[in-house]
Amino acid sequence: MKFLGIFLPIFALSTVASVAATTNTYHLNFDLSLNGQHVSSPEVSLKEGSTGTITQKIEMGDCFIEVVPSESTVKNHPGILMKFTIGTIGKNGVRTVISKARALLKENDPAKITVDKLDGRSEKLLFSVTAERKSI
Repeated sequence: MKFLGIFLPIFALSTVASVAATTNTYHLNFDLSLNGQHVSSPEVSLKEGSTGTITQKIEMGDCFIEVVPSESTVKNHPGILMKFTIGTIGKNGVRTVISKARALLKENDPAKITVDKLDGRSEKLLFSVTAERKSI
């Protein structure tokens, strides 16, 4: 699967509530690097099943990373399933999805995702995310 690539410092964080009401909340710590250089370290707290969006300005427009955390088990390994949608936002506000990824995280252990070639450019984005469970 090809991933996208160019991200610069964070401009906005937003959350969209899910229709499912739960008491599980996750605190997510991101580290974003572009071509080996640290770019930013956004944080967001989300309820299980809700969507968090990180939006960033780049040379050719805006990019976004959406994330949805939930409890899951893969091959008898329980963890926090993170579903990512990565894309661009055109000048007209239209979102274009470039890639989707999933990662099953063990609490407090980072997952790393590499994103290559946004709009044909050769920049390489590496983002890691660490999730911590919180009760509300």
